[in-house]
Formats: sequence, structure tokens, C-alpha cells
Amino acid sequence: MRAFRYAVLWASICCLFVGLWLEVGAVRGELHHGVHRRELVQKKTPLLSEGMLPKPVPGAAKQFAAVLVWHDIVPKTKQVWFDTTLSTFRRQLELIHRGGFHVITLRQLYDHLTKGTPLPPKPIALTFDDNNQGIYYYAFPLLRRYGYPATLFVHTGYVGVTTDKRHNTWDMLRTMVQSGLIDVQSLTQSHPENILLLSDKQIVKELVNSRRSIELHLGIPVYAFVYPCDKHDLRVAEDVYRTGYEIAFTEDRGNACASPNLYLVHRYAAILCFDQALSDVAHAWH
Repeated sequence: MRAFRYAVLWASICCLFVGLWLEVGAVRGELHHGVHRRELVQKKTPLLSEGMLPKPVPGAAKQFAAVLVWHDIVPKTKQVWFDTTLSTFRRQLELIHRGGFHVITLRQLYDHLTKGTPLPPKPIALTFDDNNQGIYYYAFPLLRRYGYPATLFVHTGYVGVTTDKRHNTWDMLRTMVQSGLIDVQSLTQSHPENILLLSDKQIVKELVNSRRSIELHLGIPVYAFVYPCDKHDLRVAEDVYRTGYEIAFTEDRGNACASPNLYLVHRYAAILCFDQALSDVAHAWH
């Protein structure tokens, strides 16, 4: 009889623990799939430290190069504060030309950072984010007139799509690439407003799908990346590195050759500090 009572008691305790376990599981399920769902950031201990991400070769910082970034070139009236009017952009290219600056490609910059390949005097690289059609209609003709190369960073999920802005189609991008002056690289697939909120799996998907689309439609290698909205941290930089990209750019202004590593390379926002960029380069090469 006593053995029977112990058996019943033990069974009751087991049922209690099983019930609690199921309840906790249900609550966890609600957190992920139910009413109080929220964007969750996957917590992962970085396998690298900032010091372990590939750095520019020793001596690269002895030269000074500025990477400039524009977002859209508009004929007259700005839609958003970071638009650049056509007259301003025309004046900026003329200043680059008259100032004796040498416009280089990002591949030239990459070769300098990784191999120490010398850059020409007063080097400047031109980049455009967001794939807006103003680049095709207004910037591209001026770039061809001056013979200046440039790189477009494209979010592939919006190619040919109209949102607040009209975005270049694959045919437009192909036309620019075939000119020999324009390169196209990755700005993710969907341009998340805050990539820091994505899990590593989601980030990798953005990176891989973007690269595949560009390579499929344009037949060019994709090696460079820009962080959407300039949101970046070590975890995201590590994902970019592990996905096989060779270089990534921020909007932290400064000498690109003195960047902390190849995945946090400096750029100057042209709308804010174009004049400073030219002044910094000219002063360094004086």
C-alpha cells in the first residue's frame, strides 16, 4: 500500500513538471508567433574581433584617398534633403576636374588597401547609393563627358520599382555598365532601414540574394558592399566578411586608406562634406 502511494505521488510530481514545461513552451511560442510578436535580434558571440577583420596593408595610410557618395541627382527641386541638384553636381565635377584630382575605381582602391598598389596623386572615388533614376538621367551623362568612373550600390529587390523614388531598371544598369565607366555592387536585397535588427540568417540572405541578382542580370563580379542607412556594427561586418564580400563601406568620413579594416572603409557624404573631402585630399598631397 505504501509503495502504491509513493507511485501515485511520483506520478503527480512528474505531471506537474510536464505541465510547467508545456506552458513555458507555449509562452515562448507566443513570443515568436503570437500576439506580442516583436522583431528579435539573434544574439551571437562574435567569432572575430574588430582587430581580426582584414586590415589595409602596412603603409597604405601613407596615401590619402577620399570616397564620395551621392544618393540622387535631381534636375531642380529636391525631394529629400540628401538629393543633389544637377547644377550642384555639375559644379562638383568641374571642381574635381580643375583641381587636378584623379578619379579612381573602387577596385584601384581595393588593390591599394590589400596589395599596396600605388594610387595616382589626389585620388577620389565616386559612388552612388540607392539606384535612383536621377543617376541614369543626370549623373551618367556628365560622368561620360568627363570620363569619370563610378560605382552604384544597388538594392536588388527594388530594381525597376517606383517607391518615393523611381529606381533604375536592369536595362538601365546594363547600359551604364556596358559604357565601361560604371560598376554595380551590393546594397542588400531589400534595403532594411536597420540591418542591426536582423538575425544573422536574414543578413546572409540579403547579402547572398543581392549578389546573385547582380551577377545574374549584369554578369559582373560582386565584391563590395555598403551598409544601408549607414547602420553597422561588428556582428554585421562579420556577416559581410563571412559571406565572401571583400570590402564594405560606411559613411564615416575620413581617409579611406586609413580605415580601421576592409569592412569599415570611410566615405564622405557629398551632400554634407564635398568641399571638405577635396580640401583633405589636396592638403594631404600638397
